[in-house]
Amino acid sequence: VGWVMQLVINEAVHQCYITTYLLQTLKCHALFLCVNIVGLISSHPAACNTLVKYACELAPSLYSDVMTKNMKLLVKDIELDLIHQHAKGILASSSISYLKTTQLRGSLFQDSCDNKAISSVFTKFYVEHTEPLAVLEKYKEKGQWCLGELLDGHEFLAIFPITPVSPVHNN
Repeated sequence: VGWVMQLVINEAVHQCYITTYLLQTLKCHALFLCVNIVGLISSHPAACNTLVKYACELAPSLYSDVMTKNMKLLVKDIELDLIHQHAKGILASSSISYLKTTQLRGSLFQDSCDNKAISSVFTKFYVEHTEPLAVLEKYKEKGQWCLGELLDGHEFLAIFPITPVSPVHNN
């Protein structure tokens, strides 16, 4: 499992594809050569959306049945069942200490969840969410969101299967 942690881009350079570029560089990095699942814990919906695009580029055959006509995968298309079934084990096996003990929250993990969260973790990171919440509303208005609400002290949990990349050999 490859974790993308603390993917924070200064608001002044949002929409300049910096996050996309950073994720693209992981494709052939030695750390990710054997990775078959990527995960992200983030309070920003755009980061989740960028990671789903990254996963789709690495494993288009895994996502061909849910891609849009223009070959895009959207956050709304991710496999919530995969997250539901594997999140606990994936987090428990993480080498990142706070992920091992983080609490899974939302209707995927809690039977009596009534706060409209679907896939999130209680990180206890209480940060200002004005901009991420505005972006979240845009995704929801377009019907492009399935991870639920962003609650105080929580972040979204996104997990995607990918195909490991073969190293590039220069002759």
